[in-house]
Amino acid sequence: MSIDSEADLPYGTRIGRFVVTGELGKGGMGIVYRAHDPELDRHVALKILRAAQATEEERMRMLREGQAMARVTHPNVITVYEVGRQDSIVFLAQELLDDGTLAGWLKQKHTHAEILEKFAAAGRGLEAAHAAGLVHRDFKPENVLLGKDGRVRVADFGLARALGTDDTLPAETRANIAAAQMELARSPMSPLTRTGAVMGTPMFMAPEQHAGERADERSDQFAFCVALHHALYGDWPFPAPTAAALANAVLKGKLQPPPKGHGVPERLRRILLRGLSVKSSDRYPSMSALLADLQRPPSRAGRQFAIAMGAILLVTGAVVGGYVLRSREPSKQAPLAAFDAKSLTNDKGTTWLLTMIERDRLDDAAEKYEMAAQLTKQNAQPQQTSVAESAEALVLALRGQLASARTHFASAVKGQGADPIAGAYAHLAGAAIALESGDLRGARTHGAACASSFSASSPGLAALCYELVGEAAAAADDRAGARDAFGDGRDLARSGPGALGIEVAAVELELDDGKHDAVATKAAALRETAGDAGATRAEAAAWILIARAHFAEGASQQALEDLGKVKAASLESFALRTEHQLASGMAHALLGDPDEGFDRIEAARKEAEAQGAAGHVLAARLARVEVLVLLGKPEAADERAALIKDAKAKGFARIAKLAETIDQR
Repeated sequence: MSIDSEADLPYGTRIGRFVVTGELGKGGMGIVYRAHDPELDRHVALKILRAAQATEEERMRMLREGQAMARVTHPNVITVYEVGRQDSIVFLAQELLDDGTLAGWLKQKHTHAEILEKFAAAGRGLEAAHAAGLVHRDFKPENVLLGKDGRVRVADFGLARALGTDDTLPAETRANIAAAQMELARSPMSPLTRTGAVMGTPMFMAPEQHAGERADERSDQFAFCVALHHALYGDWPFPAPTAAALANAVLKGKLQPPPKGHGVPERLRRILLRGLSVKSSDRYPSMSALLADLQRPPSRAGRQFAIAMGAILLVTGAVVGGYVLRSREPSKQAPLAAFDAKSLTNDKGTTWLLTMIERDRLDDAAEKYEMAAQLTKQNAQPQQTSVAESAEALVLALRGQLASARTHFASAVKGQGADPIAGAYAHLAGAAIALESGDLRGARTHGAACASSFSASSPGLAALCYELVGEAAAAADDRAGARDAFGDGRDLARSGPGALGIEVAAVELELDDGKHDAVATKAAALRETAGDAGATRAEAAAWILIARAHFAEGASQQALEDLGKVKAASLESFALRTEHQLASGMAHALLGDPDEGFDRIEAARKEAEAQGAAGHVLAARLARVEVLVLLGKPEAADERAALIKDAKAKGFARIAKLAETIDQR
């Protein structure tokens, strides 16, 4: 008997090895049945995906998305047992839960703590899926399932994209279709999972989805914050009578003020506002970072006291293993005069900064230095304010937030006066900003100046300066200069924070020489050492380097598996996040999914372009050209020639050389 995915299936219908025993519900993605698995004697939820009118390519995409879901094993992600095809349908068998959805649970009254507990669990599910390369694209409480065992599971990862052809249409066409469908929608709560345009439920859709652009992990973050806002306040952040009005409010960031008497702490509102930012780059770098903020114990004192204590803890040396100790708060506010701003530059203060960079906790570092800058400014200490602002500019540059970094850098330079330490910190920030912006000469000049200034007083910071110099030299294809800089940095860092990161950067130089086996072996040893030491940044960099070595050997599947082992929380660094996304895109493209591969590469290019990170834009273009050449695409020659010309003009000789030698590698 031929099966139609749009028709109701009677009791006893066999789909694969599963026997339908009843209907559980219908949704935008298909019909869900209760079914029995006679081989394992268990009941399952059998989702019949809407595929009757789908093309063969779309059915294959559904299968791939379902198979990807099946590979995610996490307590807060629905367990997928099997994915398959029968006639014109695609089916997915998953665990059968018995306690409704988060949407149903939220209809009852709950405390803020109970709501946060449920959402944190759902957020961990999103975090795990993102780490595996999956994006939900339609997160909402209806897609969060509850079990009587108390567990929370997120379902339907990636299926919203699998059910549409939005990738194949020009961006302008997608945006026009999205706008037209928004106008036709009678209610913003209509579950508009649709083909050929934007996919998702409008009330939860991020600005980029309303605009017909590609959704990514930060789109899921936006939807998560919409849902949490509604759960906490009992009202939507962007209320509107129609979906068209909703889209306009979301795209312009027109949030409504919170209702009176809500009782939601201001700390939580700040988290939600960041997650609901119009620009995806202004949201949290990952679900891990958002969850870390969401689950951080709230302060019991006022904002001014929080600023004072946060900065004091930062700079008075209360550091163990790189983490600030949280002592019991005194009953009275500490006087600002007790704040010793000179501690910003003592050994413990600089070790704290280097450790936060090593552990890729850049958001935390930026927050603490912002607090320190406010305190020193209030106490009329311009040189110390300059140091704090330079340190903040440094970590913001490493995060890829170049516009904000430049603002703080300009203020730091203005206030540094003749103080040599403040000047050295300004050079350090300047080197990071120049490197991320693609100004390789500026990075080397600032880096050399700060290395010279810090060598005697702070070897760890001098080592970081040398690392930045080495990265700039490598990008300019000055391999000898890069080796010298990394060697000088390694000697200064010794076994302190940052040493492993320099080691990984030095090993990367060997990749261009074709020493793939040696690079993989050395990087694997460094990865293990970094993991044991808690050096998150170096560990992630080593995994990416291992993946690149495997990729260079033609082992794309192994490379993708390597990349899957990078912890989502370890990608606050913009450079690492971009490298990871580009390597992942190349692997997907060469494993038979060029659409997904080019999407990832293009998303990385767009983000780099938006941040003004010229070097990363060129790196994304190189990744695209490599894939085009390897796939034998006719447009490869023109794009390669243009890339080589642009890379040489901007001083990125290494990228130009790699583009020229694709056929030889």
